[in-house]
Amino acid sequence: MSKNFPDTRTEAPAYLLKYLDRKKNKIKQPKHVGKSPRWILRAREKAKDRANLEMTLAEAPPVRSEGYAQVTVSPRELIFPDSIREKMIGSVDIRLIRHGETQGYGTNSGLTQLGKWQSHRKGQNLARGVKNKSSVILIHADTARAKETAYGLQEGLEQGLIRYNIEEINIFDPIVMDNFRNLQVWCDAEEKDPTSAFVKYDTLLEEYERKKSGGRPGWLDEIDRFWKIQAAGGDPIQYWLNQPLQFYEPPAIVVRRFWRGIIKVIKDNSDKKNKRIFICTHSGPIRAVATSAVGHDPGEPYNVEDVRIRVFKDLKHAVLTFRGRATEIEVPTINTPSWYDLKKKD
Repeated sequence: MSKNFPDTRTEAPAYLLKYLDRKKNKIKQPKHVGKSPRWILRAREKAKDRANLEMTLAEAPPVRSEGYAQVTVSPRELIFPDSIREKMIGSVDIRLIRHGETQGYGTNSGLTQLGKWQSHRKGQNLARGVKNKSSVILIHADTARAKETAYGLQEGLEQGLIRYNIEEINIFDPIVMDNFRNLQVWCDAEEKDPTSAFVKYDTLLEEYERKKSGGRPGWLDEIDRFWKIQAAGGDPIQYWLNQPLQFYEPPAIVVRRFWRGIIKVIKDNSDKKNKRIFICTHSGPIRAVATSAVGHDPGEPYNVEDVRIRVFKDLKHAVLTFRGRATEIEVPTINTPSWYDLKKKD
């Protein structure tokens, strides 16, 4: 650059000053803090600050707790490049929503008062993105906590639509759909979700330990490891995502099951224009779907946090958005390798 080039700036811009200061003092900025990338921690901190601010309002939740402060509201909308925006014309908008705070995982429990409030508030938030003359389809998994979340979402949506003067909206009553059930455990020759399997495991484990007979079945050992990780404050879903398990439904199969359900819902409602599909389900499958798309485990979704999917008109491609990051993907059920053919004999 010419020395005679006119320049009125006498100091480095703020971002450069910070960089020069870090370089001068040799301050290292870790990419990860613990197991989470720094960008995830920053997003969580911002969400927590917004939540704490809302707790000062008159319509604050019935239970003022740290749990509410950890509820993540919908992330800021991304601005897609024109090439992606063109593909998204006529796409179907889908949300995979984790259930609200539950009374417990030892039984098929419903939501706490906070969980009910979370679901209701989530519906109000989602109402802002619904356009006039749209259809809203509500789906839920077969557990009490997912069902109550769907009905709370419906009430919140109805109130939000009135508040924002959004008209001519057809909200269909929530229905259960098997594709969106929780991950399954092969438990004593039966398929059960982890909560139901825990009841069986807890009863049988006590009997084996009392008799000290040994010879415990393999499914009992795997469930024992899964729940001990939970009891120790660890992350059992991370264990499930990374550990080959013989008695747990594999993450890849769960992902394909969800995608088959998504495509089926779209096709079954092809006559409805401007449809929005909200699916209330569980953290494990949601996390598996997100992980398969973005290429890394983005972490456990909070209660009523969602993964947003926009399926293109060809039903072969989609954009998945989670925590402010979007990925264009091919719908994984298009191709079926031999190892996904469950009827194929060895």
